[in-house]
Amino acid sequence: MRKNFYYLLMTLCIMSVFQSNAQSKFKGVVKDNKERLSLFGATVSVLSPSSNVEEKTTVDFDGTFKISSVKAFGTIEISMHGYVTKVISFYKNQDDTIDLGTIYLEDNLVVEKDVIVTTSSIDVIKDRKTPISSSTMRNYEMREKVSNKDFIELTSQMPGVYTSRVGGGFGDSRINVRGFEQNNLSPMIDGIPVYDLEAGIVDWANISSMNDVATSIQLQRGLGASKLVNSSVAGTMNMILRNANHDKGGFLYNSVGNNGYRKFAGSYATGQLKNGFSANFLLSATSGDGYVKSTNFEAYSYYMALGYNKGKSDFQFKIFGSPQWHNQRVSDIALSNYVFQGNGTNEADTKYNRDWGYLNGKEYNTKVNFGHKPLGIFQWDLNVSDKTQISTKLYGSKGTSGHTNFSGGILGASGLDILDNNSQIDLNFINQYNSGNPAVFGGTTFMRDPNYNGQYVNSPFNGVFTDNNGNPVASNDSGLTLLSEITNQTFYGGILNLKTELAKNLSLNLGIDSRKTIYNKTRIVNDLFGASAYSIDFYDALNASTPGLWYSLNTSNTALPEPILDFTKKNLGATPVDYNYDAKIAYLGSYAQIEYDIWKLNLLAQGGFNRQFIERVDYSLIDDSKNATGELAIDGYNAKFGVNYNITRKHNIWANAGFVSRPPVFVTVYSGLNNDVNPNYKNEKFKSFEVGYGFRSRHLNLNLSAYSSTHDNAETPYYTPEAGNFGTTSGINRINKGIELDITAAPIRKVILNGTLSLGDWTYSSNAIFQNLAPTANGDLSEPSILYIEDHKIGGAPQLMASIGANYEVFSNFIFGSNLKYSDKMYASPSLERYDPAFYGEAFAFESPVRLPDFTVVDAFVSYRFKINVVNAIDLRLNINNFFNRKYISESNSSYQLDSIDPSTYNENSTSNPSFRDNGNIYRGIAGGNNAFFGLGRTWNFTARYEF
Repeated sequence: MRKNFYYLLMTLCIMSVFQSNAQSKFKGVVKDNKERLSLFGATVSVLSPSSNVEEKTTVDFDGTFKISSVKAFGTIEISMHGYVTKVISFYKNQDDTIDLGTIYLEDNLVVEKDVIVTTSSIDVIKDRKTPISSSTMRNYEMREKVSNKDFIELTSQMPGVYTSRVGGGFGDSRINVRGFEQNNLSPMIDGIPVYDLEAGIVDWANISSMNDVATSIQLQRGLGASKLVNSSVAGTMNMILRNANHDKGGFLYNSVGNNGYRKFAGSYATGQLKNGFSANFLLSATSGDGYVKSTNFEAYSYYMALGYNKGKSDFQFKIFGSPQWHNQRVSDIALSNYVFQGNGTNEADTKYNRDWGYLNGKEYNTKVNFGHKPLGIFQWDLNVSDKTQISTKLYGSKGTSGHTNFSGGILGASGLDILDNNSQIDLNFINQYNSGNPAVFGGTTFMRDPNYNGQYVNSPFNGVFTDNNGNPVASNDSGLTLLSEITNQTFYGGILNLKTELAKNLSLNLGIDSRKTIYNKTRIVNDLFGASAYSIDFYDALNASTPGLWYSLNTSNTALPEPILDFTKKNLGATPVDYNYDAKIAYLGSYAQIEYDIWKLNLLAQGGFNRQFIERVDYSLIDDSKNATGELAIDGYNAKFGVNYNITRKHNIWANAGFVSRPPVFVTVYSGLNNDVNPNYKNEKFKSFEVGYGFRSRHLNLNLSAYSSTHDNAETPYYTPEAGNFGTTSGINRINKGIELDITAAPIRKVILNGTLSLGDWTYSSNAIFQNLAPTANGDLSEPSILYIEDHKIGGAPQLMASIGANYEVFSNFIFGSNLKYSDKMYASPSLERYDPAFYGEAFAFESPVRLPDFTVVDAFVSYRFKINVVNAIDLRLNINNFFNRKYISESNSSYQLDSIDPSTYNENSTSNPSFRDNGNIYRGIAGGNNAFFGLGRTWNFTARYEF
């Protein structure tokens, strides 16, 4: 017995020695289980049998970790906020390193998900740390929910966001955030601004395949977290492209849907090879007939990322492009025209499109949008030390975009809609008239006379023009021509950012941002519709000593370009007509950002300054001369401050405040199709204050925020392709206030609930001023007009939005769900010029904008994921949007009240013209003369995705 006791004691001593001296070494890779992204910053801990933390480390940039322990047995815990913690038990008594392989963490849907980036040149929100309102979509969410919508429509489920398909064309959607139009939003691809600096517009069509190549899209509402000085007013949308070292594998994707919708995509990534190189490729093709009549489209996308990661350096080279063309519905349509269109009932035919017709028996759309503007990015991240990173980013783009438009007119048909018996454009009538043949319309015969050397020459205007000697050189008959408004875009720039940790929990970012942009704007002729030629330059014609100089006689020896129905067929080398100018914008900015974490407080402060140099260069169309304005310098600056306080692990509160002085866009400074400078331009001023509260638990995620934003000195140019900016409305001041709430809950394991609430109060805080830029007879400008808009509601988006959704997992990987969104307190958004009592009359000018009917839209889906093995899987999904086929008005740009005079029955000789109410011209409680676009009815698509 005693001998056995000694043997037992010796065994325990030996085990004790092994446990105290043997090194347990482990290594592995930690990644997201859905997107296979490296989870930089995840915590890896070695726990003793009593759950005490013995050792701890964090996951590196590439997702790898190494950790060791003297313990011979215990558990390894891998955790990260937003993911379910994974625990691995171990028992060993040898010094060999155990490779745990790739450890995939499961996303906890209830917890706010941080966007993972490894470069300091991209600014993203960190949950419970960055004091900014934000919402994030990961790639798997985008591919599941996008259906056959425009990718920008996915943001409509975020609080404070409203999206509209506008006319219904592919890529034509617009977004409104907290009551601000999308020209006040800053879209960024990998931290690079991609909005139009000339006109301030956002071209979503040319990045329509972003959902295929982005790892995540984060919408930061309000001030945003971007360090760049060209800050947003409404928010910042950061679209983050996948890196080259995306996990090895790929997918094939096929989708079909309503109205001939088809999409195919394929992608493959090599993963990071042993030599440090990696590559990632994607190709996709999308086409369809469009929900609205004659809005067929064709779009492609390509993406290539090449990477090299070795030692302290990470190189990424990315190219993304999305060539596309699509037919559009652009022209205004009154509600009464919808109601009596096509179906013979007193109900709206929401698919009606007046922008197409038949020419010689073939369908012909006169509104076509096209473009291809590829973007190239080179990024070098150098991790100088554990505390310092230098990020260098160079980028550039060169491409073309445009859209077709009618120019000119028909003598005697001014103000008439040239529509046939089916309410489509009567292109055969236009063709007959342009060529000098008798053309009958509405029982009246129209016929033009030759206007130059026996020929029928089209020009942009009706009117009598004379040369320097006062001799007429054209009749007041311009004919109708289809032209393309062309933008040839070139931009290139760079961002240099230094991030360093000055002390424990104190970090500093310093950077410079430089960019040069050139927009060449011109027009080319697509179709003369039977005419002999087109005047090459109407403006130079007025000063030409020889009238014949200003005609471009496009005879059989000089063929016109084909109508643009395909971006591969457009002839962009055709002769420019009407105008040809460069908008040149050079930009240089610098910024600083400091972050300090102390106790439970997170402090953030940013500031920056930029200077823009803008210049306009006008090119003559009849000789080689040009006229340049010289550079005009305009400064901008911003400052932001925010604080977050984590009360407990579940509760946090935050606040931010800031101001922005934003230079006006190019077309506001250079008004008109000439080099004249708008004398009234000013920097826009933006101030914001916001507070918020967050709650996090395993079963509930809640975000509540309240904001107040003032936007002063905004200016809107009034533009036509023929006249340029003929007027401008300035002094547009507004106050946008509101509250936003979003909740995600998981009451039981298989159910995920979510809801949002947005309540806004958006009003104009003062009257505005309209200035006619056309000089009077003595060369001066006329007196400005006061536009009475003070206290009027701002239209374009519902000021009350609420949504509720649910996902239910019936059995493993089989899920169905639905989302309901209610919208109310939405007002029309007419041009502010209509509030001029001197021009429109006092009764009309003082009317408030029309309140549109409320509406509710329900979407639904069902999906199943079939796992073939650990790597391979097949995803099947059916999406049905607007499940109940609800008919609703998505926007209106006019504001007739029920008691306004109905123009359709107006008689200038009568003293008592009837109103819309008198005529019964009413649609769902609003006047039938109001222009409007409807939301799309029921649409669907079915997708199959194979992952390998």
